[in-house]
Amino acid sequence: MVRGVCSLALPLFVSANSILHNPETHVPRASSGCGSSSPYSAGKTSTASGTYGGVKYQYRVYVPTSYNKNTPTPLVTQHHGWGVSASGEEKGSGITTYAEKYGYIAVYPQGSNDNTNSGGPWYSWNAAGTTLSPNPVATCTAQAGTNSYCYTSCESGGKCNDKPQCWWTTCNNEVTPTGTGYSDVTGFVPSLYNTLESQLCIDTTREFGAGESNGGMFAYQLGVDMASRLAAVVPEFGSFHLGHNEAPKTGVPILEFHGTQDTTVPANKSASGDGYFYTTVQDIYYGGKYNSKGWRSSNGCSGSPSHYPTSYDGQYSLYCVSEGSCTGGDVVRCSWNGGHNWYGNNPTSNGGLVSEFLMKWTKTSHVGYGCTEGESCADPEFLEDVTLLEDEVEEIVGAGWETTLSSGSHFADPKDGCQDDEDVIDLGLGHICSYKVSTVGVEDVTGIPIANCSIGGAAPVENNGCPNDAKVSSTSKAFPICLAKGETDDPYTNGEFHCVLVCPCDYDEVGACGEEAHAHCPGTSTCQRGELRHRGQGVCTYSKATSLTV
Repeated sequence: MVRGVCSLALPLFVSANSILHNPETHVPRASSGCGSSSPYSAGKTSTASGTYGGVKYQYRVYVPTSYNKNTPTPLVTQHHGWGVSASGEEKGSGITTYAEKYGYIAVYPQGSNDNTNSGGPWYSWNAAGTTLSPNPVATCTAQAGTNSYCYTSCESGGKCNDKPQCWWTTCNNEVTPTGTGYSDVTGFVPSLYNTLESQLCIDTTREFGAGESNGGMFAYQLGVDMASRLAAVVPEFGSFHLGHNEAPKTGVPILEFHGTQDTTVPANKSASGDGYFYTTVQDIYYGGKYNSKGWRSSNGCSGSPSHYPTSYDGQYSLYCVSEGSCTGGDVVRCSWNGGHNWYGNNPTSNGGLVSEFLMKWTKTSHVGYGCTEGESCADPEFLEDVTLLEDEVEEIVGAGWETTLSSGSHFADPKDGCQDDEDVIDLGLGHICSYKVSTVGVEDVTGIPIANCSIGGAAPVENNGCPNDAKVSSTSKAFPICLAKGETDDPYTNGEFHCVLVCPCDYDEVGACGEEAHAHCPGTSTCQRGELRHRGQGVCTYSKATSLTV
């Protein structure tokens, strides 16, 4: 990392809260890169790499065609989910599409991949308690913990040896050394913002953060740790782990959304379908027992919740609520009729909802490099060895997986009838015949039901309690896992466990699982996202449009 000279402190103090952006009266602040030639070509995405703390990272930068080296331009970063590359995130999130409409620079950082176990790629973000269990509580059930989720950066000093082993991301410094807390905000992403400010003409009052799933957890953490810098954040179907909820020390407008069918990182329950514990949106916004006052308090909100109108109201049953009148910027929660996936299951809808909210805001107090007007400013850190690349280097989803399924009749289309040991469960945008797993008691500490299977997993495991047969091709790399999935919105607590087929999900040009992914699934079923924490994988499911539930 490289430190630079900062001389941005000014004598006049203004509030560090965000305010609504008025294009007619807005006065932008120019970053240090204004006037310099851009290393990134306008109208296209460039791939670059840089080093922080001895770790080499990649990121993608899209500069809009309207970019002018003398005109300060907004900056939006979109952070990928667990197992998704920066390239895949650009395709699926839809942020680049709206960079042209709103005239902002879109950046896709790529998190660490330092896990040598089967099941990758393992691109991840260290945030919101992903590597801090069990303090103050375990962040997963005893059945969900696995050493295969332990990253190389977490192994030193006997880490990842707690039982259950709930750590599941890198331990590298990507916003703070522990991925949480309010101090030492000097990680990869803050340094990336500094580097981009020095390379491009950025409006420092209009820098934003967003992300999905594990990247949504990271977007929450950025809102906390970079509160004096970011004008607004949008965590997409993310959360804090239970016990690690935090709120910013100054106002940061926030819009979060979840699908009503999301059991992977649920909005209103703690236990996920794969046995991890999260913080409900209610506690994130209003505070809970683990020392957070809540985002609503940080943003100075008062009064009763009310409908928050967007241009997407009613589409995919979207409905948003504002948590009162807030002096530090709106605090908004939204729901839509979907699972653990981008809003509308498509990049156009997702990118539109995210961008519309972000572009409403400005933080006039931010003068650059994370420094607030009127306060002393520490020397900023920059990425080292910044290099433009030909293209992003990424792993192939499913590389190294062995074929595990044999020919048989499980996981079939419900219209053809299910086996006696199966139920019909809704999955993704469809449904499937799914092996029903019994329970064998409850955990002593949590009282959570114990399933007669191994919960979750990102790679094939023998004898995990699921049937290993389906009508798939001889080259299929689909494999069964056990999840809490059933008819209720809290299936883990209610002991509803079923087996599903996981398929490697490469991205097509609209961010969906492509034809190669579908080929791993049985019959006419397709590979779809929306059920798994590993966003580089999907589940095999049959369309209800051509199937009859029996």
